[in-house]
Amino acid sequence: MLSEQKITSKQNPKIKFVAKLRDRGKRNRLGLFIVEGFRECWRAFESGVTFESLFFCAKFFRNGNFDEFVRSVARANVDIFELSGDVFEKISVRSGCDGILAICRTWQSSLQGLKFRENSLFLVVDGIEKSGNLGALMRSAESANVDAMFICNPVADIFNHNAVRTSQGALFSLAIFQTTREEVCEILLKNGVAIFATTPSAQRRYWEADMVPSTAIVVGAEHDGLPEFWLHGDRTTAVSMPQLGRADSLNVNDAAAIVLYDAIRQRLSRRS
Repeated sequence: MLSEQKITSKQNPKIKFVAKLRDRGKRNRLGLFIVEGFRECWRAFESGVTFESLFFCAKFFRNGNFDEFVRSVARANVDIFELSGDVFEKISVRSGCDGILAICRTWQSSLQGLKFRENSLFLVVDGIEKSGNLGALMRSAESANVDAMFICNPVADIFNHNAVRTSQGALFSLAIFQTTREEVCEILLKNGVAIFATTPSAQRRYWEADMVPSTAIVVGAEHDGLPEFWLHGDRTTAVSMPQLGRADSLNVNDAAAIVLYDAIRQRLSRRS
């Protein structure tokens, strides 16, 4: 296995630099973020994400083609650094590390690249506060094969290491657009997409809504739910799911997944 440099000191400038990328402001200024884990790094590399550097420690390698992956990244002219165990643990942002961490370039997606089809399915998330929930929402959206996910007024950062990890690679293959609620609502309505806003107070149950035509499902912040913008006027239809226990709501990702997969159920049932 080849490496350009072996790092054994925690005080090495490159190690200090990696640690700084845990800060959102630093990520935004530099356009860089951390991807850790063999599966996540492989999916990022396979999806064409730009790697700036790769750090590894063979001591932590588990089952999998770790060696071949490092060689593949090296062949792409990426700087490779081999770390001692204690140094790798210093830069690791997850428990149970597996010895692979990459520094990658962030990106922005333009709404001009958005594509619509006859039965498009979209997920809109507004004001999500927790990076873990944001990553889980990306994973659910990718699993449901949505055409795109819109993130409006985000509090959490899609490039936060918790969001990257929880997405389990969905961040790299899902069409994600960060924009305002006004802009996403306008473009959806302009293209004939029915918008369903999820809220516990709605009288209509989600399974009563026809989600076979082009559909967008909107979920809101963990604490406050959706803002009034989505709940009034003729732009959207409010839907709910029954809460039969003492809890007054579900985790935002659970709620989104339930409604997304009911849209899939409706579409599959209509075909049969």
